[in-house]
Amino acid sequence: MSNAADPVRILEELVAFRTDRVHGDERKLAEHFAVLLRVAGADDVSLVETPRVEGKPVSYVFARFGTPRTIVNCHLDTVPPNTDWKTDPFVPTIVDDRLYALGACDTKGAAAAILAALSTTKPKNLGVLFSGDEEFSSVAMKAFLAGPHTGGIERAIVCEPTNLQAGTRHRGFVAFEVRFKGEGGHSSLADRMPAPLARLAALAVAFTEWGDRHKPLGPPGFEGMCLNIAKLDGGIAFNVIPADGCLTVSFRPPPGYDPKVAYAELEAIAARVVPEATLTWVRQMVPFATRDLAAFAPLLGDVLDRPVDLGFWTEAALLAERGIDAVVYGVGDIAHAHAPNEWVPIPELHAAAARFRTLFEVS
Repeated sequence: MSNAADPVRILEELVAFRTDRVHGDERKLAEHFAVLLRVAGADDVSLVETPRVEGKPVSYVFARFGTPRTIVNCHLDTVPPNTDWKTDPFVPTIVDDRLYALGACDTKGAAAAILAALSTTKPKNLGVLFSGDEEFSSVAMKAFLAGPHTGGIERAIVCEPTNLQAGTRHRGFVAFEVRFKGEGGHSSLADRMPAPLARLAALAVAFTEWGDRHKPLGPPGFEGMCLNIAKLDGGIAFNVIPADGCLTVSFRPPPGYDPKVAYAELEAIAARVVPEATLTWVRQMVPFATRDLAAFAPLLGDVLDRPVDLGFWTEAALLAERGIDAVVYGVGDIAHAHAPNEWVPIPELHAAAARFRTLFEVS
């Protein structure tokens, strides 16, 4: 097998590119992908860089083969290296049919399988998208969806660690803050001055009651909102009235549920309990469910016989929100992603490359 068709050799090259948010450089890997996609015979390759509010710009690469109705997608960024790595996270190490390196599982292994398949099989009508910033704020995917390349795209295979199974549902994730501004002062005046932490604590109880009422809601396996009172900040000493406070809350809406309903209900609770407070939405990530699984049968075959629910969020939700139906599929186990000594099974790399070759033949 030539190196161009061997997903292991390709993955060894990919993990050497550091692409975590703070110390990495997405652009260099994006440029590397662009070269490989041109060599694979893509009709057009676009490398796009887009800014984000904080930190470096992010990148995505989109390759067009013919007139795409389907795209395959991997994210090219990683989280920073976790502590307690036994080897250099950017130098691939192979032990007992496992390849260890940061990003090997999440999701450079899937990218390597795609590139290996492209080295021997040229799709007729397919798009390949390698996108950055998935691990932080999804700026690259949002830029892609707002750009000129999505016309005519109906389906997407979004690569995340699923052990070669088809992921078809997951929760969303929403986080928000409620801030209460008081006056602050000596605790001897506490009976006559606003009490930010007490007011926000009362609001936390009201939010918890909302979460309790919603515990039966949701499809089997996804009941409830997973509402979490995450943090109550403020105050400096027992004899000082806090000048302000901040309550941090999150919840995870189930697939099939419109989070906008929850937004309105929670805002109404905040307005009733603490009308002086300000609510700010920090993170709004929608839930996901595949709409028409049968439409993916020509692409993924018997993989669809045993669809699985996912316990983690993916950018398939953003694609689905824009009307592009999606299935999540990839190599490795999510339990090894973001962990020290991240690894991917080498047999899965070869199996995924074979699956993508079949997919490209019918695309």
